[in-house]
Order: sequence, then C-alpha cells, then structure tokens
Amino acid sequence: PAACLFISLHKPRAAHSAAMFCAISNTTPEVPVVSSKSGHLFEKSLIEKALESSGGRCPVTGELLAASDLLPLKVGASVKPRPAAATSIPGMLSLFQNEWDALMLELYSTKQAHDSARQELGHALYQHDAACRVIARLIKERDDARRALTEAQPAAPAPAAAAA
Repeated sequence: PAACLFISLHKPRAAHSAAMFCAISNTTPEVPVVSSKSGHLFEKSLIEKALESSGGRCPVTGELLAASDLLPLKVGASVKPRPAAATSIPGMLSLFQNEWDALMLELYSTKQAHDSARQELGHALYQHDAACRVIARLIKERDDARRALTEAQPAAPAPAAAAA
C-alpha cells in the first residue's frame, strides 16, 4: 500500500502540465496566468479581453478582478496537444479537407484580387498611352505654330520702320 501511495503522489511531470487548461477556452494556454483571487487559470490575452468587455469582472466567478490580480506562471515550453479530431484517421482526413477548402478559398480570393489589379493596371497603362499621344500631338502643333510664326515675321514689314 505504501508503494501505491508513493506512485500516485509522484506522477510524471507531463501529467501535471496536461491538466492546465484555460478556464475560458478550455485549451492549454500559451501564456498562462492565474487569478490570485479565485485560483483559476487563464490564457493572458483571453482574460485581458474578457476583463475589458465585462468591466473588470472575472468571467468564471463574476467577482471584481484587476489585471494586477493576475499572476504569470513560469512553465517550460511544451508541445501543444493535438486536437481530438487529429487522433483518428477520419478526423485527420476531415482536418485535411478543411485545410484544403481554406487554401482553395484563399487561392480563389487571391486570383480575384490579381485579376482586379491586372484590369486596373491595363486601364492605367491605356490612359497613360493616350495621354502621351495627346501630349505628342500638342507639342507637334506648338512647334508647327512657332515655325509658321518665325516664317511669317520676316515677310511682314516692321511696324517701327513704317511709322518713321
């Protein structure tokens, strides 16, 4: 009996860390904090958001809780446990299907954004080309008008000489 008691009191360290779940999300917290008032364990970002939205009340007990009442826990980096769906082949197939669907939706939206950007670029290039042609035509007309003016000036009598 004493040996059984010794074994049950000295469980492996991994068994203790697996029992640490956030009281809000029921997942293993990445940045764990514990409430000094209630003793509940929380993910730091989740409890901060919950305190903001509830006016400083604990989401589990409903009592007033300040950010200063949250104590950080120093735990070693642990591997996040697999979700329950990833423990069986059908569950993994479902996860892969969901991931595939998400990738295809992202690809579709990326293609739509690409096509839209391509159309906008084509329109902008067309406008730029048209503006360049208009500018070239106006410069040619200006140069022709200057040339005609310089050719017409020597043929005309000088107004100052006619007046004298």
